[in-house]
Amino acid sequence: MSFYAKTPAWNRGQAVEAEFETLLKLRDPEARRATRQEQFDHIDFVTSFGTFDVKALGRVSRGDTDTQDERRWLELNNVAGRVGWLLAEKLDYLAFERLDDFLIVKREDLKELAKSLCQFEYVDSPVEALYNLYQRRGRKDLLTVIRTDDMLVLDHRVWLKH
Repeated sequence: MSFYAKTPAWNRGQAVEAEFETLLKLRDPEARRATRQEQFDHIDFVTSFGTFDVKALGRVSRGDTDTQDERRWLELNNVAGRVGWLLAEKLDYLAFERLDDFLIVKREDLKELAKSLCQFEYVDSPVEALYNLYQRRGRKDLLTVIRTDDMLVLDHRVWLKH
């Protein structure tokens, strides 16, 4: 088990996945949680209409105490330096938690949007990562940030939480 499991962030992610699963089962009663092997492909749920990865609200930087839904981190490489979820070919959809709903977009569409928006210049601070590349100190990840509202130009769905 990784050092991340059972942390407050991990627990929050599990709660958000459970909330999403409830909404998903209304649309596809046969939907299921991903197997351990599927999770290595960045998949949280498998449905009759595709695979999903669920993204909880995030912080702008590690030092922040509050989550926000205005900006979204996009993962090109994961912490181990392997393919991140934005480039994970077996993943069809991303479900981004917002305050009152989940914004659902196709991964491939989001990848293309990121290519068009991002400068791909390296920056040293997470605050500067908007449309740039950022790598956390001591990690092999590669990330960028876009505004959540940027995704609204894509074909998308909104699933209300309540």
